[in-house]
Amino acid sequence: MREAADTTKSAMVSVIGLDSDKVQQLCDAANQDVDEDNKVQIANYLCPGNYVVYGGVMGVEAVEAKAKSFKARMTVRLVVVGAFHTSFMEPAVSRLESALAAIEIRQPRIPVISNIDAQSHADPATIKKILARQVTSHVQWETTVKTLLAKGLKKSYELGPGKVIAGIVKRMDKKAEMENIGA
Repeated sequence: MREAADTTKSAMVSVIGLDSDKVQQLCDAANQDVDEDNKVQIANYLCPGNYVVYGGVMGVEAVEAKAKSFKARMTVRLVVVGAFHTSFMEPAVSRLESALAAIEIRQPRIPVISNIDAQSHADPATIKKILARQVTSHVQWETTVKTLLAKGLKKSYELGPGKVIAGIVKRMDKKAEMENIGA
């Protein structure tokens, strides 16, 4: 993925305060002003009112410039090395597929929810396909959290620095209990 990221100048911006349909409209408007190498798309569906757009630098700049006219509360440029979870990562897929083919994945002992489709998958071959697809697929975190909450999630843990995931879960269910375990 790093090699794919190095082949193009890309950027990422979080759009705050719009629903996903409006963010898609914002992307469509920005894409009218840029060439193919600078197109943008929603890459992360984080939670209601917070969606991350990835793409070429000029496309992200167009999103930032147009966001207020779409009534976005704000945009936040994120520091990343590449347009992960977008078509910009297509060159990395075949190498990941080759690496996955060389390893054994066993059937999970507990359900693991994929953030591509917010479903649990147990078949190792399916898991390998999903892992390869993840490189270029939107992150469906919003739907994944809704699925976990519907399955009865009451308490969860966020590993590492920060409390981004805790904030997302709390926005979706104020009663959900999150504990942060810092690095």
